[in-house]
Amino acid sequence: MPALLPLSAQDRLLVVAPHPDDETLAAGELIQAALAAGAVVRVLYATDGDNNPWPQRWLEKRWRIDASARERWGRRRREEAAAALVELAADRTVEVRHLGWPDQGLTDALVGDDAAVARLHAELDAFAPTHLVMPSLADRHPDHSALHVMLELALLRCARSCQRLGYLIHAGDGTGGVVLPSDPARSARKRAAMEAYASQLSLSRSRLLALATRPERFAALDAPSAREHASLEIPREQAATWRSHDLLLVLANGERTWRFRARVPRRALAFTLKADGCVLHAIARRDAIEVALPSPLRASAAWAKLHRSGARIVVFDRATWRRVDAAIDVPALPRQARVATGLG
Repeated sequence: MPALLPLSAQDRLLVVAPHPDDETLAAGELIQAALAAGAVVRVLYATDGDNNPWPQRWLEKRWRIDASARERWGRRRREEAAAALVELAADRTVEVRHLGWPDQGLTDALVGDDAAVARLHAELDAFAPTHLVMPSLADRHPDHSALHVMLELALLRCARSCQRLGYLIHAGDGTGGVVLPSDPARSARKRAAMEAYASQLSLSRSRLLALATRPERFAALDAPSAREHASLEIPREQAATWRSHDLLLVLANGERTWRFRARVPRRALAFTLKADGCVLHAIARRDAIEVALPSPLRASAAWAKLHRSGARIVVFDRATWRRVDAAIDVPALPRQARVATGLG
């Protein structure tokens, strides 16, 4: 596993946050350590966190949240992020970029078209990070796992390599990885930075401050690689039904990305996924979905998810995006990948 520290003045740290406050929760101490080492630090926010109605209703004493109210809330969260970064940076400078994508809309942005991935590729190419801090694929917030896949797709197109460091917020403490050594001064400053997020602390103070006091842990992530055959196992209790879920499948190489979305039938039936003139044939079974890959398709990486469609009361997924190894360029073997995912 590559060493996380020490960082130096030659390093360029890019922290990618799905929402304002994720940068502090995940990497508030790492940002401080990088700045102290003289590294260039940039934070890239995917969304403004504007689709966050319950704290907004509580603080603004209003029930109806329309487009103008969400825009106002997004501005507030940007201002909170700026204040938090001032606290983390002390007398140093953190570069900031905001993409302004829809909060709770990153899954649709991922499977809709190539615009979001192309934008991330441009950001990575322009900044040229030596260290990329990104959400974990295992994070149960759909924006986090979708952003992870977007970043992996963008990295497939980059000529440069960088150290990938994954962080996990909405799924417990995680296991393994590299833990940033504890430092009381950095911890205190991180706690002060979290206090800037008054909008988020209003209803979740204890939970968020508990997250902010955990040791910062990062998983060293490997670049996607292709294998002939692989399967992903899922918990038996999550395999009872595919009803009311869409199968999302993303296949990619360094030049092209294929995005598929289809409603999974209620029983063990065959169905198809179509995208850009490419048709995949699938069979939904009790414990897995099997997808046959046609010979012309050349993919070096694949991700799949069973996505809970329709309105949500609870934001979090029961199962997130998962890596799938796609069979490629093996004419003597059946061209098939077994895609097994849990219910979203």
